[in-house]
Amino acid sequence: MNDDRRVQDFDSVGKNDENPQEQKKWIRGVNVGGWLMAERFITPYLFAVNSCHLQGSLCWYPGQVGAPEHLLGRTANTTSITSAATNSTVSLAEGYASDSINTLCDPNVCQPKLTVKTKEPNDYHERHWKSYMDYPVDEYTLGQTLRTAVGGLSTAQAYMERHWDTFLTHQDLKDLKAAGVTHLRIPMSYWIRGDLQGDEPYIPGGWPYFVEPYIPGGWPYFVRAAKWCRSLGLKIWADLHGAPGSENGFDNSGSYLGVSTCHGWDQNPANVQRTVDILTDIAQAILDEGLKDVVTGFGVLNEPFVDCDQNIVRNYYNNALTILRSLLGEHVSVFVGDTFRATRFNDGFWTDAEMHHDTYLDSHPYHVFFEQGRAFTPRQHIAYVCRHDSNDVRLCCYDDPPQNTIPSKGISRIIGEWSGAYDALPTAMTPYLMKQIAANGEAPLLNRTLSKERKAFLRNFVEAQMVAYEARDEGVSSGWLFWNFKMEGGAFAEWDFLRGIREEWMPPVPEPTVASEDVYGSCLDIYNKTNDDYMVVNEYPDPRTLDWNQWQGWGADDDLVMSDPNIPDVTYGPNPWYLRGWLLPMCLVVACVALLRLRRIVVHKRREKLGYTELNELK
Repeated sequence: MNDDRRVQDFDSVGKNDENPQEQKKWIRGVNVGGWLMAERFITPYLFAVNSCHLQGSLCWYPGQVGAPEHLLGRTANTTSITSAATNSTVSLAEGYASDSINTLCDPNVCQPKLTVKTKEPNDYHERHWKSYMDYPVDEYTLGQTLRTAVGGLSTAQAYMERHWDTFLTHQDLKDLKAAGVTHLRIPMSYWIRGDLQGDEPYIPGGWPYFVEPYIPGGWPYFVRAAKWCRSLGLKIWADLHGAPGSENGFDNSGSYLGVSTCHGWDQNPANVQRTVDILTDIAQAILDEGLKDVVTGFGVLNEPFVDCDQNIVRNYYNNALTILRSLLGEHVSVFVGDTFRATRFNDGFWTDAEMHHDTYLDSHPYHVFFEQGRAFTPRQHIAYVCRHDSNDVRLCCYDDPPQNTIPSKGISRIIGEWSGAYDALPTAMTPYLMKQIAANGEAPLLNRTLSKERKAFLRNFVEAQMVAYEARDEGVSSGWLFWNFKMEGGAFAEWDFLRGIREEWMPPVPEPTVASEDVYGSCLDIYNKTNDDYMVVNEYPDPRTLDWNQWQGWGADDDLVMSDPNIPDVTYGPNPWYLRGWLLPMCLVVACVALLRLRRIVVHKRREKLGYTELNELK
């Protein structure tokens, strides 16, 4: 049996004409996010570059993921030892040492490098928001900062290589396999192997001739992970998570633009062509490394934004499919972003059974990126999954649009990202974490624990999503991949698959041939058993701090979602009167006048008691 046939047997979801369900194997996996494309909310310490790092030290922060075990749980008992940063004897906390690899960063010596002026968020809006200096916010600014280190690129590469070497471990993969995971979606940067047009990090001659400041070197770690996965029986879906110019303006594309748009990519033909060349180079490298038996799928562009030119993005998708099939075999799985509008692709796109088998339209539903969702009651969250999220899966893809009665024999749906998060917005919480690291040398919420009530709700929330995203009876979906495999610290515990498995709010993954609904019941069954205690909702940011005259996310108007009798009786309008900016100054003025008047009355009464008479009373 050849390699291509083995890939088809494992990855294909089995649209067998004689018995469609007999050979169906659900794709269920996790994302290895924040590894080969770093993201600040996943590993905040990686972005907390300090002066010691720029002197060549590889010191760790307390609780940093990947740190040697002997550094974990250190207390601040003071001792006098040699500083790794200054090579001088200073007073340090216990756990610091002269070894720059196996030491904690001394907060008295290692000063934060706040190199980036912040841009106002565009997914939520706070009242009285002001810009400030921050740590690097994406891999672009991280590379810029690290390249100023003593030793330049070599020091920067050593810093990133430590992250690549320690964040994903062989034990992580063993634990994922034991939990029932079959697939890993591995996001990667477009500079992972350098650029083919001569202006990327692998240019001979080195600094200062780099046009883009990204740090190369992640590719050997991808190869190592692929070999580990082969030995464990796990399959990898590589994912090109960013494109030159940025396909969305998000930090997870490698370049945070401060505005969500595809136009840095789609309106620049050179960037589109570079992406085609980079995709070709990575696919060729997979072939050359002998990895196509384990790297069985490829995502060609992550989350191109809604304003992408559809002709350009579809032409790129068609070119990518041709390239990947020509290099990695006819049965390599190919998944493409839905541009946040899946219905756009329910128009006959990729429905040919011969050409478009094993292709997937990739969608990413989350509940934390709109304020109304963060304020939902527990049952509202489940209802939103059962109605909105479930219906969205069913909107594509069919052979007979718009009747939508015959599921496509080509492309099908894949929910390539989702999580257990429901009430804390990462783009708001992460800046708070970074400010605390800068101020105190340690991230807050490192050891955050979840109440039994919160874990009970999380279990229902996750089960409902597993059921909804498979859409068992419609035949339009092939499965899902949870974001993320693990997180640093406890602030974003609800995104941490391995923690969820340990704490049992992440349910066991069913066998590939068994639908989640057959194990956990229907979505409405899960809704009915959910405790609607609002105490498990702790919304962040506090809605009272938001500017309600500006956009705070989309709304929900489904009857089931909005009919929950336990919805809190709280309204944050466009700014209600008690939040308006003029109110506090006016109250202060009124209070001051009242106090002065009261003082005058008190003095007058006192003088009367002593026999004094005001002069104006003699007139």
